Amino acid sequence: MLTGYDIIYTRYDIRATLASGQTFAFTEADGGFSGIAGGRPVEISERGDGGYEIKSRPGESGFWRRYFDLGGVYDGLLMNFIDGGAGNDADEVKATCLDDIYGADVRCNTGRGFLTRCVNEFRGLRILRQPVWETVCSFIISANNHQKRIESIYRNTSAQFGCAVEWGGRRYYAFPSAQSLASLDEFAFRALGYGYRAPYILETARTIAAEGLPDLDAMGYDEAMSYLLKLRGVGEKVADCILLFSSGHQNAFPVDVWIERALREHYGMEGTRRKLKLSAQAMFGGAAGIVQQYLFHGMRTTN
Repeated sequence: MLTGYDIIYTRYDIRATLASGQTFAFTEADGGFSGIAGGRPVEISERGDGGYEIKSRPGESGFWRRYFDLGGVYDGLLMNFIDGGAGNDADEVKATCLDDIYGADVRCNTGRGFLTRCVNEFRGLRILRQPVWETVCSFIISANNHQKRIESIYRNTSAQFGCAVEWGGRRYYAFPSAQSLASLDEFAFRALGYGYRAPYILETARTIAAEGLPDLDAMGYDEAMSYLLKLRGVGEKVADCILLFSSGHQNAFPVDVWIERALREHYGMEGTRRKLKLSAQAMFGGAAGIVQQYLFHGMRTTN
């Protein structure tokens, strides 16, 4: 039994959120989830009424409210892009965006209907606000990798080099700091399965250990993107993941194979992944990142 804890009750869909590829720091256990972020352990249990209890150490509930973006309001941002939303005027706005990019023959195809199904199926999906350093490492690891292996590398790195945290009868291992990883050599990372990513994570750890991380939240999207692209192992897609899943840049729009397929099949978009990204950002504006996550989770699960 846990003793001495704060508790948050929410009806947001924590299960869908944790299963949607944003984080690799949680495991499913005892009908719920346990994990650690920013050195703070947490346990999450599902209630019979469809809600979730988020249990944390005393004084740390504010961190978890921000982490799960429990104060964020998405419905107003999504209204223009789903059935029952803003209606024909929004359709006309979207068509105009696509006309500007592709020419008059391209329209939204089945996109509105598919996004509506995704939102209805996973209503309550949240965009996480994770610690930036942990997110940088997670998505360097994620490049050309699959989820189970990413989780294994991330957790083994924590167990090998992170600090142990005892709470509620469990032992958690916090993800190591940039300073801790900067003191290692490339072989230590290769032993954990990083492969060709080993020099990337080492060089980035040393850069951040020496210089610190800027406040990405306070930067504009373009400035924050420019900074991240200077880190070794961070390309545009990884940078968009970092900005979306840690820093509240909701216009970030990572494009992987699932999103590429969604945009081509359901929105009739064409071109390179970069062109698809720019097209989606033009269409969805400040809702782009939220739309992206619903499309991503929907393509992986409902198809």
